[in-house]
Amino acid sequence: MRRPVLYRALLGIGLAAFGFLWNLPAVWSSGGTQVTFTTMDVDIRPEHDDPRVLVIYRGTLSAQAPLPHPLTFSIPAGAQVHAAAYRRDGQLFAVQYQTERDGERTRVTFLTPVPGFQFEYYADLLSGRPQRTFAVEVAFPLPVEALGISVEQPLRSTGFTLTPTPARTATGGGFTYYLYTEDRWPAGRVWSVRGTYRKEDDEPSLPRTAAIPDPASPGVLQPGVAPPAGPGPLIWLLPALLGIIAGVAGTLAVAYLRGAWTGRSIDTRRRDRDRMGPRSSPPPERYCAHCGAPAAPGDRFCIRCGRPLTG
Repeated sequence: MRRPVLYRALLGIGLAAFGFLWNLPAVWSSGGTQVTFTTMDVDIRPEHDDPRVLVIYRGTLSAQAPLPHPLTFSIPAGAQVHAAAYRRDGQLFAVQYQTERDGERTRVTFLTPVPGFQFEYYADLLSGRPQRTFAVEVAFPLPVEALGISVEQPLRSTGFTLTPTPARTATGGGFTYYLYTEDRWPAGRVWSVRGTYRKEDDEPSLPRTAAIPDPASPGVLQPGVAPPAGPGPLIWLLPALLGIIAGVAGTLAVAYLRGAWTGRSIDTRRRDRDRMGPRSSPPPERYCAHCGAPAAPGDRFCIRCGRPLTG
């Protein structure tokens, strides 16, 4: 490789690296920060409107999350997904989801186009009649900054106890809720609760029809609505690509200017040489034909052997 070409290649690499480093803070601010759930509320409702346990996740992604964002939740094998949706303007819009069996669990994956989402499933986690027991385990694919968990006591039940002991209780709509709070819950770490209570009948707290409010009211799941397209999780690469493009453009500009300057200098030197005319050549060297000793211009006899010089 010729030296000017090597210099230009090195210059191009340097400019491209400079452009990337110049935009590196933007890359870090958009894609380098860890994505979290700023809030996550989990509702656990035994025999709410079904003989099984209803589990509801309501979460919000952090501002750094690229959208649409994939979410994967692990649920008990055999559980029935009731809803996977995103929240917008007080409404819930259903999205498609995929399931994959993972041993004794099932992995459910879906895309949310906005930070707010909701995920629900029913699981057969109750045992015993009339004394009932249940155990629920939940985990999250991302770290949770503020975690809130609510366990609903079924209507017409008595002796309702939970392990671990809840932090406090609340009432609303005729139900009693047992509440837990956690800060900075790690991704993948399991939170579990075990409950017991006595209930003489097998009817859920609410009829199934009562769990489907008027579709015009806020918070109702709107089926069949596809999520809007988003920029995708690779949007954070845009600043880096812009930096590389700027570096390449700078390289081409420098190479062009360098080539033009070099061409002018060569032309100038060529014109100067033509004006000066051909250079005078030095006189050829002479040697004695008999002994080979060098002879100076104008010598007629060899200074070593004394014989006449020829030529």
